[in-house]
Amino acid sequence: MLLSVIKRYGATLLGGLIIAAFVVTSVFMIGGATVGELVETGARARGAEFARLLLGPGGHVDAFLTGIARTPDAETSIRKIAGLAGIESFAVFDRNGQEVYRSRSDRYDWLLRDRPGGISSGDRLSKTTLTKPGAWSIVQDDRTTNPSFLTPLIRNEKTIGYVSVVADMIAQRYAFKATLARASVSLLLILFMATGLPLLLYLRRKRKIAEAADRIDFLANYDALTNLLNRRRMQEETDRVLATVRATRERMGYLYVDLDELSEINDRLGQNSGDELLTVVAARLAAVVDPSDLIGRIGADDFAVLRRRITSIEDIAALAKRIFDAICEPVELAGEIVKPRVSIGCAMVPEDGRTHSELVKHAEIAHLHHKTDKSRNLVFFEPAMDEAMHHRRYVEALVRAAVENESFELFYQPIVNGDGSRLLGFEALLRLRDENGEYIAPSVFVPIAEARGYIKAIGTWVIRQATRQIAQWPQDLFVSVNLSPVQFGDGDLVRIVETALREADISGNRLEIEVVESLLLDRSDDILAQLSELRALGISIDMDDFGTGYSSLGYLWRFPFDKLKIDQSFMVALENGEPNVSRLLETIVSMAHHLKMKVTTEGVETEAQVALMKSLGCDQLQGYFFGRPMPADQAAAEILTRFRHNVAESPSDVPVLHRASHAS
Repeated sequence: MLLSVIKRYGATLLGGLIIAAFVVTSVFMIGGATVGELVETGARARGAEFARLLLGPGGHVDAFLTGIARTPDAETSIRKIAGLAGIESFAVFDRNGQEVYRSRSDRYDWLLRDRPGGISSGDRLSKTTLTKPGAWSIVQDDRTTNPSFLTPLIRNEKTIGYVSVVADMIAQRYAFKATLARASVSLLLILFMATGLPLLLYLRRKRKIAEAADRIDFLANYDALTNLLNRRRMQEETDRVLATVRATRERMGYLYVDLDELSEINDRLGQNSGDELLTVVAARLAAVVDPSDLIGRIGADDFAVLRRRITSIEDIAALAKRIFDAICEPVELAGEIVKPRVSIGCAMVPEDGRTHSELVKHAEIAHLHHKTDKSRNLVFFEPAMDEAMHHRRYVEALVRAAVENESFELFYQPIVNGDGSRLLGFEALLRLRDENGEYIAPSVFVPIAEARGYIKAIGTWVIRQATRQIAQWPQDLFVSVNLSPVQFGDGDLVRIVETALREADISGNRLEIEVVESLLLDRSDDILAQLSELRALGISIDMDDFGTGYSSLGYLWRFPFDKLKIDQSFMVALENGEPNVSRLLETIVSMAHHLKMKVTTEGVETEAQVALMKSLGCDQLQGYFFGRPMPADQAAAEILTRFRHNVAESPSDVPVLHRASHAS
């Protein structure tokens, strides 16, 4: 703190000290000169008064000058006068400057002292002194001892001699100095009060202004939470470094580091925990990069690193691994252990860009690919990714518009009984058109909707729309809808479904909900509780895509699903002649029946597949053999008409092969 103050205000403090020293020195110099003048004035006054007394009637100056009739009483009288006048010693010179009397020897003061009759040292006045005209006086003062005074003795305008006196001024000199010292201290205090305090107040105000300016400068250039460069400053510094690339041919890497699932942590543990996690991640990130690298926070959960002076791709890969390992270390937040996860994309300089905007764009594209492929520590940008990103953003815009305008469409694919003779219901499948009227595959737009947070709104719309539609069809039919794990996150799914059933005026047994096993991987107790509430409404809970995961069997006993849907990949494998597929299918059907679950097989496209699943006792079939997904009006015109006998009449007179050829 003190060092920073000295560094910031060193020049000001030094100037103030110089001024203060100058004032103090000036005061003492002026005071010393003043004391000298006062002493000199006092000595002059005493000497002049003593000379006047000598020239007076009782002064006996003639006796001293001539030596005639000089009595001891006269000398004693003169000595008394000198003592009363504060004269320590005196000497008398004749008109020729020859010393004729000295009251004591200054030269041999230690030996002679005062004595009657005085002494004569034989001193003479200089010719320069003797030639001075008129009345004059000389005071000699070394500012430490008593001053001496010399003046001519003039009678009737004629110089009859000279007198020299040493005035006893030591006590007065000390008194003058003491008085002057007190006055000087008082003056300095007044000066300090008049100038020092305002100066201190000025310096304090200047410090506050400087601190505010520093804070403003910091906020303008750094992220207040992580103390890293902010987006603007990161861009400026990156462009500054990139400006030298052509001359230095330096190779660099721009890393885009995204902290995954921050919004979920904020929702679950609170904003403060999310901020704490960002601070920890920033500190860990800063600890693994070199001092010469640039590092900044460029988004809510996004960081950037400009790695300088790399020699190979392996350098960047090694750095990414260090970043990945450091950030992904578990951290305790609000009493819960959280393991952060990141996605890292890299754009190389100069191959992938020469400006900040190009690099951040390409690195961001690469990091989005890393989100879907965590088998590596990072993903390097490739030109083909740019076109894919343009398409992704195009699809994202379509999804956003469809959510805002409710312009999605629902197609319906029939679900029939095990021999294909009776229509049981439909699966509602989401569809989205592009600007040309072409349909975009759900495998393309659904992950984008999930990544951008639209899936809950879309899922709510699907439930509401599907229940309204099934309400218009025969009461024996059900509709099945797929749910995303995201829809379970806020805990309001049961309320949404209840509202949809009530508005459509249908019972829960006309709605089936399909979930994938990954739903139960996180917060399974909460998910199972919501599934149980949905089942209490009469809704069938189905496990979709059974057989493609790695933990399905582990969840079958934790939650008693109503139905298993065998993934269509089994039908593809069966058609390709893969061995043991039929045995696996038999095992799945048998297991489900033992657990009192129905079985639906997806992807049925041939009569042979129908025959096999019928022989295995499969309860329901779904696939192109019975009908492709189609709009509701087309489904009503084709599927409901084709299965017009449904459950009311025996379907034995309606051959399965005929239905298959009609469906295709």
